[in-house]
This record gives sequence, C-alpha cells and structure tokens, in this order.
Amino acid sequence: MPVALLPPVTSSGGPWSGQHPLHEAPRYVRGPNNSRWHRPRNATTWPDRRTIYGLWCGTSATDGGKYGPLWFTDQPPPDEPVCGTCEGRALGAKQDTLPVGLPELRFDPRWLQPPTRCPGSRSRTLWTPIGRCGQCLACGEIVPVRVIGVGYSAWGSGPVNHEPGDNLVPPCPFHSWQRLTARNNTAACDCGYPAGDPE
Repeated sequence: MPVALLPPVTSSGGPWSGQHPLHEAPRYVRGPNNSRWHRPRNATTWPDRRTIYGLWCGTSATDGGKYGPLWFTDQPPPDEPVCGTCEGRALGAKQDTLPVGLPELRFDPRWLQPPTRCPGSRSRTLWTPIGRCGQCLACGEIVPVRVIGVGYSAWGSGPVNHEPGDNLVPPCPFHSWQRLTARNNTAACDCGYPAGDPE
C-alpha cells in the first residue's frame, strides 16, 4: 500500500533542472548499504532517470543511475529492523497509520564509545619522542612515528595509525575524542573541559 509523500520543499538549491516531485511511494525503502529499512518523506525524479528519496531521519537514498537499485516493501521481514527515527516521525506526522505488527525499531544514539582508531594517530602534536618511537599522549602507547604526507605534501611526523591503548584519556562529554589537543604534555579537549568528571 503506497503512502502519501510530502512536497520536497527546500530553501536551498539552484534553478529548476527538470526534476519533478513524486506524490506517493511504498511504505519502506532500503539501499544495499543500509543496516535498516527507512520511511520515505519525499521523492524527486530527475531527467537522468534517478529518483532521490528524502527520508524522515534526515538522510536520502538514490534509486537508479550509477547508484544502483533500492528495495521497497510495505512490510519488512520480521528479522530486519526499521529506522526508529523514520517510523516515529512518519507516524507522528500522520503520513500513515501504524502497520500491523510494529516492526523491530532501531536507533543508534551517540554514546561515548571508545574509537577503534586512536585519536592520537597521525597527529603532529599528540605525542612525545621516545628514541625512534613516540608515546601517544591520547592513549599512552609507545608506537612508531612516521612522516605524515608524501613528498611536497608531507607536513610533519606523528604516530602511525593504532588502536587506543588501555589508558585512553577520558572523553569530553561535548566533543568525545574529536577535539583533542596537547596541553602540558597531556591530551585534553581544546574546549577546556576538565579531564574526568568534575567534582
């Protein structure tokens, strides 16, 4: 059963390029690289035979052209999750009624999970020299140091890519490990938030 789509209203973009809005679509859409089914919010067909679907969670999916086909369904298989953000917004906007048998919903919030690649990797400043190696200020590991960049594009040296050690600095609650800088020979968030929990 198709659902009604909202108009693809936007305040950005250039002049009209031959695209047209779609008025309805199947209830769920999924691309080959998606981990879950999504709900389409709007869709636009283009002269090159692509259709771009705007999804309720804020992302988009392209059907046709060099992007390959999307999959559509009115009821996803029971073992495949549905984007919780898409489902909640689509139902809250009354785009559709609740499907029979609510599917498994999935949402991955931004918890402070340690990164798989240490934030001190390939940094010019987050390390101190120890012989021919360096100690990473972000995690405390002693790792090889290499030139960063190639030829005229080389811009310094730093620790090679490595997994975070056991002594990874605590994350900033506002920026996690994304804005680490060297301060007093330690790594800390450049926003100034104190390391660890304030007392």
